Amino acid sequence: MAGKFTFSKQSIDKLKFQKGRLNSKGNEIVQDIYWDDKETGLGLRLSPSGTKTFFFEGRLNRKIIRVSIQEPNLKQIRDKTEEYRSAVKRGIDPRIPKAKTGDSTFGNLLGAYVELLKGQHKKSEKAVKNAIKKHIQTAFPKIWEKQAAEITLDDCVAIVGRIKDSDKPRQADKVRSYIRTAFSEAINARGNVNMPASMRVLDIKYNPARDMRKVKGASQAKDRALSLAEFRNYWKRIQELPEPKRSISMLHVLTGGQRQQQLSRVTLNDIDRDAPSMTMEDFKGRRDEPRKHVIPLLGGAVDCIKNIGGGGEFVFSCDGGKKAIHNSYLNDIAKSVCKEMQEAGELEKEPFTAGTIRATIETRLIARPYSVSSDTLAHLLSHGLGGIQQRHYQHHDFFEEKLEALKLLLSMLNDTTVVPMRAVK
Repeated sequence: MAGKFTFSKQSIDKLKFQKGRLNSKGNEIVQDIYWDDKETGLGLRLSPSGTKTFFFEGRLNRKIIRVSIQEPNLKQIRDKTEEYRSAVKRGIDPRIPKAKTGDSTFGNLLGAYVELLKGQHKKSEKAVKNAIKKHIQTAFPKIWEKQAAEITLDDCVAIVGRIKDSDKPRQADKVRSYIRTAFSEAINARGNVNMPASMRVLDIKYNPARDMRKVKGASQAKDRALSLAEFRNYWKRIQELPEPKRSISMLHVLTGGQRQQQLSRVTLNDIDRDAPSMTMEDFKGRRDEPRKHVIPLLGGAVDCIKNIGGGGEFVFSCDGGKKAIHNSYLNDIAKSVCKEMQEAGELEKEPFTAGTIRATIETRLIARPYSVSSDTLAHLLSHGLGGIQQRHYQHHDFFEEKLEALKLLLSMLNDTTVVPMRAVK
């Protein structure tokens, strides 16, 4: 099918591919071609998947050539068409020879992105590198070797779709984010001498993953919080665990239910025994430097650190500090305790995870009779602190407020007052 009209955002958005149509030879039509009646040589290809690709078509040395155009808006698309048309008139082939763009492959782009993360000292660098290698380089070698400027939305969907179809929505959305961010950083790298040279030379102008939607099911709302009775039963049971599970899980609670990934990075150098506290580094977001996150340590927390300790450097460790615990270590403990509570009839709702403990601490502390302020909880749990006010104007460290909140948490857990369990709904 071919048509001709004046290209505009509105007219192009209305285009829909109708499947099942046959051409004059009885074969199914696999794409629709449209031409702009304003700019000679400017075409638009519409695929059955709905992907719309602009291209320039001209005649060079008596042969028809086509060049894909990947510009962000119609004005730039028309400018590029005019540039290609002028080149053809002068006998110049506008197509970029592969030999000249060998360093601009999709693989080079993703490698430069990993290099950027490493230069920014992002703790996620290793995980990103491994995910890219597994889900893109190994799984899609042809797309990996493809020129970065020629990567299409369909290529991105193929990569992310395979992961999603293997029932790994969270991992799929992470890879989607890596691809999208890599292209975005490469675009921003043009003219930015602070970016790695490997990214500046790519000359990327278009982000094919920009319109990829978030993978459904990648992040599910965590609305589960333990009741007071459940929380106290959990606290009682983890104190009966063998070491080092006992002290690790207790320390997790006594420090406010901090994120497992951050806890795994804590070393003995981060512990101040004179003014009992633990300093963590918060790398979340696009910070160039991590935010220092200081947690007061109660007496019981200091005892737990002593019980875990050995000859190594890591605080949260199950081999005497030689290696940090895996991110799933606390989840495994919570899963085991949860099973025991379920068998004992101590659960009021569905099973829980280590992440539920974090949500429980915030939920119970903000409610009466404890009524800890949202600001204090935000600093205790290190979230929602990326705004302008927090970065530039708010310099109070909230140490005393966090200490008071943790004391309330401990009194909540050790309160002998009987809390009636709610009926299971």
